[in-house]
Amino acid sequence: DLMLRCLAPLYLLSTAADAYSLDAPRHFVAAVSARHARGTVASAAPAAAPPELASFRAWLSESGIASEAVEPAKLPGWGVCLVAGPDGVAQGDTLLSIPTALHLTPASVAAGPVGAAVARVVPSDDHSALLALGLLEQLSRGEANCSSWPYIELLPSGDEMVGMPLLWADEERAQLLSGSHLEGCVAQARQQLLEQWAAVEAVLPAHAEVFPRSVFNAAGYLWAHAVVLSRALPFGEELHLIPLLDLANHAAGSPHACSIGVSGEGGAVSEAWQVEGKEAAAVLTAGAAAAAGEQVFIDYGEAGWRSSWEMLYTYGFVPGSSVEEWIAAGGRPLFFDGVSPSDELLPQKRALLAALGASEGAADGQWLDLKPTADQCVAMAPLLRLANLSPGDASLEEGVRRLAEALAEWRADPTALWSALQRPVGAAVEAKVAEQVLSVCEEALAALPPADELAPRAKPDQGLPGDGTAEAERARCAARVMLGERSALEACVSVWEKVRAAAAA
Repeated sequence: DLMLRCLAPLYLLSTAADAYSLDAPRHFVAAVSARHARGTVASAAPAAAPPELASFRAWLSESGIASEAVEPAKLPGWGVCLVAGPDGVAQGDTLLSIPTALHLTPASVAAGPVGAAVARVVPSDDHSALLALGLLEQLSRGEANCSSWPYIELLPSGDEMVGMPLLWADEERAQLLSGSHLEGCVAQARQQLLEQWAAVEAVLPAHAEVFPRSVFNAAGYLWAHAVVLSRALPFGEELHLIPLLDLANHAAGSPHACSIGVSGEGGAVSEAWQVEGKEAAAVLTAGAAAAAGEQVFIDYGEAGWRSSWEMLYTYGFVPGSSVEEWIAAGGRPLFFDGVSPSDELLPQKRALLAALGASEGAADGQWLDLKPTADQCVAMAPLLRLANLSPGDASLEEGVRRLAEALAEWRADPTALWSALQRPVGAAVEAKVAEQVLSVCEEALAALPPADELAPRAKPDQGLPGDGTAEAERARCAARVMLGERSALEACVSVWEKVRAAAAA
């Protein structure tokens, strides 16, 4: 797959520490990409450019990747971001092309002294960890010895990544996300990262010249992982940090497209053979015209599949500016138990799912990122119907009963049976499925704060005392995620209460 999807995947990273009770690296002073989804804005008067931005522009020019189509700029309320150049851009224009020689890559880190030192404790396929260590290595070299220093210097500090839950103090996170699945998700990720850092730290004494402790510490490791999580992009089979491209802010449905191309040869390619023997490049192509100075956005993945909790975890913000938008973007991961270990048809049901291409263990249950949409509210139903299917059930529709009997005799057509399970199969089965779904959803709802408590906390900064603090912004982000979780759960409850009532009639 040659397409470079501009969506940093959700990696439950492997690190942690209550980092920001520690001293985080303070080498960076420039605010970077606020990454708030406020909708596409027209051109705005640039704010005064910090010295770091001038150095970055000069570095781009010296590296041969400066673009006339787009340029970095600091916009009020957005920080440093990507804007259209002085002549604007037309649909189809190549906006930038960044060769892999200028990317920070896991392979380059693994091949260097840092990679060699940690090879026994950091797997070669842990791209997030290798990139995080690579960032710290670049930082440790300092301005005099780091060829990409202008890029490193422009990265945000831990204090500037206000919305990244990975960097929230444990006590504050537990309070703000109480009742949300995200609290446990982040806590687990931080614990895993701490454990990994402890393994890395054990090799430091033998390589003191490679790992200066002023940079290589638990706080720095967490900071570097947060940078990777929020800025790295999939490139082929790896995850890369790509200068300039990673300044692009998010707007849902942005038409601008990221892809892989050939360095120095313009736009994207569509086949692997087109880059064989050549240096690949990350390419951004305009999907629509933009006026001079207008911000150039990309879609981080909100449109269609990313829930608000994942946007907050990965990028540090919740899309939207109203309660309606936060609710629409909501989601809540839930696990639904599948076929009971005591089910007499467990072997047949496992075999049926395997025949349909399901992964091993699919019969045990299903994780679902529940969203407040009709199709998502019933997405778990086919597996749960299978789990409750029995040929002795008198309420089964005649055709389904015959399929259930065939299943018991190991002669069922997997496709035909699975197709039948896409719709209600009988009152008794639907009643059991409804009870199971309602039990899971109601348990999750009971743990969340009520909507009338969350809504005031979620409101945008009103300019009141305390509104502009980092603490207030974190509280807003947490409340918006939990409003979205409630929305998804309540929508599902509404659907299955009706199913339960119909089954009982």
